[in-house]
Amino acid sequence: MLTTSRIHQKYFPVFLTVVITLAIWLLSKWYYNDWFENIFKYPAKAASLTATVMMCWAVILSTRDKVIESYFGGLDKVYQVHKHIGRWSFFIILLHPFFLAIDKLPDFLEFIAYFWFHAPHGDRNIWGTNLGILALLLTIVLVIVTLWIKLPYHIWKRSHEYMGLMLLVVVGHIVVIDGDVAAYPVLKYWMYTILMLSLAGFVYIRFFYRFFGPRYEYLISDKQQTGDILQLTFSPVDRVMDFKPSQFVYLVVNKEGISKEPHPFSIACGYNLKGSFKLGIRQSGDYTRTLDAVENGDSVTVYGPYGMFSDRFLSAEKDCIFIGGGIGITPFLGMWHVALHSEEQLSEKDIPQRLQVSHPEIIKAWKSPLVSLFYVVRSMDDASFDKNILDEISSSNFHGFAALEKRGHHYELYCDADKGFISAEYISRQINGALFDKYIFLCGPWPMVASLMSQFKALGVPEEQLIVEDFNLV
Repeated sequence: MLTTSRIHQKYFPVFLTVVITLAIWLLSKWYYNDWFENIFKYPAKAASLTATVMMCWAVILSTRDKVIESYFGGLDKVYQVHKHIGRWSFFIILLHPFFLAIDKLPDFLEFIAYFWFHAPHGDRNIWGTNLGILALLLTIVLVIVTLWIKLPYHIWKRSHEYMGLMLLVVVGHIVVIDGDVAAYPVLKYWMYTILMLSLAGFVYIRFFYRFFGPRYEYLISDKQQTGDILQLTFSPVDRVMDFKPSQFVYLVVNKEGISKEPHPFSIACGYNLKGSFKLGIRQSGDYTRTLDAVENGDSVTVYGPYGMFSDRFLSAEKDCIFIGGGIGITPFLGMWHVALHSEEQLSEKDIPQRLQVSHPEIIKAWKSPLVSLFYVVRSMDDASFDKNILDEISSSNFHGFAALEKRGHHYELYCDADKGFISAEYISRQINGALFDKYIFLCGPWPMVASLMSQFKALGVPEEQLIVEDFNLV
């Protein structure tokens, strides 16, 4: 089941495309003086055009395009817009057959019958109507599976492959039925362009992404197991992946017995010139448990990296508060490593010019912001990454809590079962300095994130200083 948040997102391109579509449609009707006699056809047609454009955008946003990611502020934000407009299109498309059938009332049976297939008897429009009903049923099934049924990741991911079939049926409905899109040239070419872009996006992500996406070949160079945490280190075979702490990659292990379905995991280290990186994987599902079989030297393919969560941390403009709930701690592991090992950097002469711009954190002149990290868990049994966080402290130049706190950093494992839900006021009491002069990063279960955001705002923290990693997939 996909989760959606209420964090402000950028919907302007989607809404603009919808407005342009409806404007072209209405202007075409005016230009050709081709008005409906049945007034209910206006909301019916507006609903179908709006929902179709939104469905196309949902597919386009799933392509993991770097330009799209940059505009929306990270792939996590892209997927949230994707999920929201997918949900809206579901409800909007239901209005299309409803308003087309409403004139059948008060004959309720005839009204209901309109929503099912009809014998075409050679009638082209009935064939088109049946294709529309099929597209509607496919949309209902896909949206229900996506938003309201909790499925294992690989099954949920596989269900998205039917989105291409749904789009093909929609194209067939538009082509076959004798409707407005077919009647008005400008509207026809506009809608066909959007549909073809969407179909091209689907074909790319389904069939060609694995070959032409941002892919890198790596080998597993180290494997460590601590409880249910599998820590894997990867070394490049040839090309080096340029990544930032907190970004995530899609991992494919090229080994028999392990699914080739790409799975997303957060990078748990900082950038280095060798291009090696580390993933901290909590083995809590069917796929992650199969990773027990990996060994040093095994080949993997990684796609990415994605995400912009650490950008403002790396800018070093303000000190930072990190709040990670449950598995939401993983994006913070890389930034925590960078903050604690910031003294272990290179001289500018040892770093290529392009990396000095994209990776200021590896230059000796870069000074890490002071970081207060709160790892929030339901019980101590859930604190799978606590040892990893503590190991970063002991392996750094601070060599322990005393030096860490003296420098101004802070770490706390917060257990809800012992202390109740964590609050903004509690965090304010534990940190050095005021809240409103810090960046506050949050990642975790949406109820926790939403509650803390509201509390921080009530304490006077500007919204632009609240940075949320919103990558909730299943």
